[in-house]
Amino acid sequence: MGFSQLLLTALAVAFPAGIVFVVLAAMELLGWGTAVVAATLSWLGIAAILRIYFGDLRRVARYATDLRDRFRGTPPQHLSFSAASELSSLYTQIASTFRERISHLETQTSTDAEILDHLPNPVVMVNRHRVVTGFNQAARGLFHNLETGRDLTRFIRDPILLDAFDDVANEREIMKHAEFILASDAHRHFDVLTARLPAATGDRNFVLSFSDLTELRKLEQMRADFATDAGHELRTPLSVLLGFIETLEGPAKDDPDALAQFLPVMRDQGLRMQHLIEDLLSLARIELNEHTPPSEDCDVGKIIGKVAETLAMKADAKGMKIRVDHALDNTEIVGDEKELTQVFINLVENAIKYGHPDTDVEVSITLAKTPPGALARFRHDRIMAVAIRDHSEGIAREHLPRLTERFYRVDTARSRAVGGTGLGLAIVKHLVQRHRGTMIIDSEQGVGSVFTVYLPAKADNNIRKLHSA
Repeated sequence: MGFSQLLLTALAVAFPAGIVFVVLAAMELLGWGTAVVAATLSWLGIAAILRIYFGDLRRVARYATDLRDRFRGTPPQHLSFSAASELSSLYTQIASTFRERISHLETQTSTDAEILDHLPNPVVMVNRHRVVTGFNQAARGLFHNLETGRDLTRFIRDPILLDAFDDVANEREIMKHAEFILASDAHRHFDVLTARLPAATGDRNFVLSFSDLTELRKLEQMRADFATDAGHELRTPLSVLLGFIETLEGPAKDDPDALAQFLPVMRDQGLRMQHLIEDLLSLARIELNEHTPPSEDCDVGKIIGKVAETLAMKADAKGMKIRVDHALDNTEIVGDEKELTQVFINLVENAIKYGHPDTDVEVSITLAKTPPGALARFRHDRIMAVAIRDHSEGIAREHLPRLTERFYRVDTARSRAVGGTGLGLAIVKHLVQRHRGTMIIDSEQGVGSVFTVYLPAKADNNIRKLHSA
C-alpha cells in the first residue's frame, strides 16, 4: 500500500472521530482550534498504527508468495499484531502439511513406478484422447520409439486393438481383450487387455497391458507343422522299410543275399528318419526362442577357427581345404556360441558337400560396407559379414529366394544322396534372425555359391543398445 493510500485509509478510519470533534466545537464544548488539532492528531495516530499493521501484512504476504513460488520461505519475525502472527503461523502449518503430503506422494509415485518397471508385461497408460501418458520399461523395450505426450496411433496402428480401446473409452465395455501382432523378423503375438483406471489417477484414464502369446502361438503352429512335415517326409523311408520287411518276411525269408542287400538300405533309411526327427525338433526349439535375442558375448573369429578344424578331415576326404581370411582386430558380438557354431558348421559342411573335389572352401570375415536393407531398422553402423564361398555347380537364381524354406531342395535326389534333410538352411535362417542378423545367398551356375551371414559387430556399447532397445 502506497503512502497516499495509507493516509486516505487513515482519514476514512478517523472520519467518525473528526465528526465528534466538530460537533463538540459546534456545541462550544471545545474550541475550534482544539478540535482541529485533536482531529489531526487522531488521523496521524491512526495512520501510524495502520502503517505498522499493513507492514506486518506485507511481510506475511511476501512469506506466502515465497511458499507459493518456491514452496520454501522464512516466516517473518517480531510481528506487532497477533492477527498477522497467527496468519503467518497458519501459512507455516499449511506449507509443512503440503510438504509432507508431496513427499508421501513422491515416495508412493516412485514406488509405483518401480513396481510398474519391474512388471514383466509391457504396460502403456493412455488418456481418453489416445495420448500416451506413461509406460514401463518392458513397454519401451517392445516399442522402441515410445514417448509420452504422443498419440497412441503413432506406435500402434492395429485396427482391432484401437477399436477395443474405443469401446472401453466410450464406456461400451468395462474392459476388453484384443490380440495384437507386432510385425518384426519374428512376429510376436500379444493378448492386450484395455481397462479403465480409477478417476483419482488424473489424466491416466486407461491402461493397456500386453501379455505375450508368442510361445503359445508358436507351439500351436509347431504342432501343426511337425505333423505335416513329419508325415510328408517320413512317408518315403517308412514305405521303403515296410516294403523290405515284407520281402524279408515273405519271398526272401531264407535268402542271405537279399538280407545282405536290404539291411544296409534299411539302416540308411532308419538313420535318415532319425536325422529328420532331430532336425525337426531342433528347428522347433529355435523357432520357439527366436524372438528372444542372446545376451552372452562370443567371438566369431574363434568360432570359425574351431569349425574349420572340426570339418578339416571331411574336407581332406574330397581333397579340399578350408581357408579362413579375416583382418579384423575384434570379431566379438553378443551371441550364443553353440548356435553360431551350428550356423557355420551347417554352411561350411554344405560347401564341402556340394563343392567340386580339389577346390577350396573360402571363409572371409569383414565389416560390411553396405549392410543389407533388412538390418536398416536397427540403425547400426558396424555390421560383420561372414561369407562362405564354394566352387560348385551353383544354383539357378529362381531357386535362391526359397532355399531357406523347410524341405525345399533344388535337386531332391542329390540332396538325399549327400545326406541332407532339407532343414539345414531353415535352421540357419532362424538362428541368424535370433541374433538380429540376416543371410544373403548369391550364386552363379558353373562358378559356385556364396552364403553371407550379416551380424551386428560389437563396438563399445553398440551391441548392448541393439539388444536392449
